[in-house]
Amino acid sequence: LRIIHLLATNSSASTPCPTTFVPTCEACIANADASGLLNTILDEPGAVRSLFGFETVEECVGAFSLLASLLDRISDAQESQRMTLKLADTMGAGGGNGDGKKCLAMLVALYNFRSDGSEKCHLLAKIVTLAASVSPELLNSSGALGTFIEPQTLKVLEGQWNIEVAERRNLYKAVIGAMDTEALDATKAKTKQQFLLLHLSTFDESSAFEPEALEAARNAAVGAIRDPVSLFNEQRGIIRIPAIQALGKKKDTKLLLKLLEIFSSGKLEDFLSFLSTNPNILTQFNLVHEECIRYMRILSLCSLADEHEEIPYAAVASTLQVPLEDVESWVISGVSSGLLVAKMDQLQQLVMVERCVVRKFGIEQWKLLQTKMDAWKSNVRGILEGLKRSQAIQAQLAV
Repeated sequence: LRIIHLLATNSSASTPCPTTFVPTCEACIANADASGLLNTILDEPGAVRSLFGFETVEECVGAFSLLASLLDRISDAQESQRMTLKLADTMGAGGGNGDGKKCLAMLVALYNFRSDGSEKCHLLAKIVTLAASVSPELLNSSGALGTFIEPQTLKVLEGQWNIEVAERRNLYKAVIGAMDTEALDATKAKTKQQFLLLHLSTFDESSAFEPEALEAARNAAVGAIRDPVSLFNEQRGIIRIPAIQALGKKKDTKLLLKLLEIFSSGKLEDFLSFLSTNPNILTQFNLVHEECIRYMRILSLCSLADEHEEIPYAAVASTLQVPLEDVESWVISGVSSGLLVAKMDQLQQLVMVERCVVRKFGIEQWKLLQTKMDAWKSNVRGILEGLKRSQAIQAQLAV
């Protein structure tokens, strides 16, 4: 009762609580109607504004916690969830009135109070969205909410929450939207692409042509082209995703799919040939020409390394279209990217490949693997036969 009278008396002159507010709340309390009490308070603008009228964030959270505790007194699970979401939405609206930090603190308190997975998913999405506008520093790696928007952390939480695909999708969208704020550190660009891929993974063949799926595919494709190296393993199979393939059926994204295919398995010469016939493609998707060229040279070097164990400097220079004296610096760049391990013989001008990522694995790669396996078996067989002969000779000498 005390909090009810406090909300009524503290309401502003512009949005005063009606005289029926307190009696209605008292009737709900007398009838043990927690849902009715919350509805009465949340439907009264003056009472809601009073809640934000406390001087400190701590006082606001304290008063809000009393209201949130009423949720546990609602016996019907569906009604309890409905009221939780209504409470979150009502408090979230307060962020647009200059009370963003108070609102954020309330939502975090509500998130901690609730245990239902669907509720926590919805609340976290609202928290991330609001934090991006009022306290973006909280979303940085060192921020209080930073760990909550790491892909691995969220995947663990999703497993615990047992939520539906649509709920995961909305959460991913909220995180992706939050990543667009300029106040976040540079490392979040990689994290954003990870969430773009996760968002994209929520669409299957039956939903690949939905507008949201096509937009997700477009954004993920552009991100994969913008940086094809940092998340090479995660993006290796992006071409096979149904929504990505659907881009090829749309006039405005057909060329984007072709460009993504080049970045997935093509070489620099393919990229330059494509640009010659589509000179505006990079500008259309806000891609930087110099960065694309740099990445295509690294990827082309990887393809070359996958095809040959020893590569002459001249072959590298020709494939990367660089002067011979620049070959070593590009090999160093390739090794630094983590996509290949190689050494250089400066006297013989050879790049000796130890291992390298495989950009494309089709029938030709299977044939190459079979050839290498046959050679390996032949070598092992030769070693074993040599050991048998050596053992036979030693046995004869022992006699």
